[in-house]
Amino acid sequence: MTPHQLRELREQLPAFSEATAATPLQQTFCRFYDMAFFERPGVQYRSGTVQSGRFSLALHRWLQTGATGNLLLVHGYFDHSGLFSRLIEYGLSRNYNVLIFDLPGHGLSSGEQAAIDDFADYGHAIAAVLGAAKLPDLPLWVMAQSTGCSALVEFARYYQWPFAAAVMLAPLVRPLGWRWVQVSHSLLRHFTRSIERQFAPNSTDPEFLSFLRLDPLQSKRLPVAWVSALRRWLASLTPDDLGVGPALIIQGDADQTVDWRYNVDFYRGLFPQSPVTMLPGAGHQLANESAALREDYLASVDCWLAEHGLA
Repeated sequence: MTPHQLRELREQLPAFSEATAATPLQQTFCRFYDMAFFERPGVQYRSGTVQSGRFSLALHRWLQTGATGNLLLVHGYFDHSGLFSRLIEYGLSRNYNVLIFDLPGHGLSSGEQAAIDDFADYGHAIAAVLGAAKLPDLPLWVMAQSTGCSALVEFARYYQWPFAAAVMLAPLVRPLGWRWVQVSHSLLRHFTRSIERQFAPNSTDPEFLSFLRLDPLQSKRLPVAWVSALRRWLASLTPDDLGVGPALIIQGDADQTVDWRYNVDFYRGLFPQSPVTMLPGAGHQLANESAALREDYLASVDCWLAEHGLA
C-alpha cells in the first residue's frame, strides 16, 4: 500500500460501533498484510476506531461460526496489527475469535509515531478496546509481544483482569544495554526529539526482515519521548505480584533487543509461578520468527491453553 492509501484509510475508518463489512480500501489493507481472513467461510471481519483518552485506536475483529473462545493480541513497539497475521491465523485455526488493535502512535491509530508520554496510556488502550469490541460471551485469553506485555502490566495495575490465560512473548522491562541507554538518553534529550532507528536482525525469517524495511507503517525514527516514558515507567514498577495469576512466558535466547535474563525474572515476580519456555536461536520478534520456531512455541501455547480449559 502507498502512504497516500494509508492516510486515506486512517481518515475513512468509522467508529467501531458503526463498522460494517470491509470497504475496498480495508480489503486492500488486509490483503497487503496477508490478513484477509474474511475470505474464509464463516469468518466475519470488522474494522473501526475506538477512543481512548486523546487517542483514536484502530481495531480489527474477526468472529467465526462456532468459536469456543476469544483471543486478544497486543503487538510490540514499532509493530502494528498488520504484522501479526501469523498469530491472527493461529487464533482462528484454533477456533477462537480474534481481536487486535494498534497501540497509540502505531499503525492506523493516532498519536505521534512510536511515541508515548505515559505507559499507562497503553493499559488504558486495552481497556477501551475490550469495552468497545462487542465480543461474544466466551472465555477470553491474551497473547502479547514485548511492549504489548508492558501494556498488559499497566492494564493489570488499573483494571480488573478478565483473562482466563495469558501468554507473554519476549516481555519488555529493560532493553539490552540499559545503562548505556540511560546515559545516552540523559545527554540526547536536551538536543534532539528523535534518533535514527536501526533495523536489527530480530528474527531468523529473512522474508520478514526484508518486508519490515519496506513496510510503509514503520517508523524510521526512535522518539526520545518514548525512552523518557520507559524510564518513568520503570521507576514506578517493582517486581511484586500483580494478583492476576501466572502467565506463560516465551523467550528466545538470541534476543538482542531486550535484557531477557533480567526481564524474565522480573515478570515471574509480577506473575508468580509462571512457566518459561526458552527457544534456542530465537530472536526478539517471536510473532514473526521462522515457521519452525513458531511451531515450537505455539505447541507450548496449546498445552498452556489446555491446562486452562481453553483448548
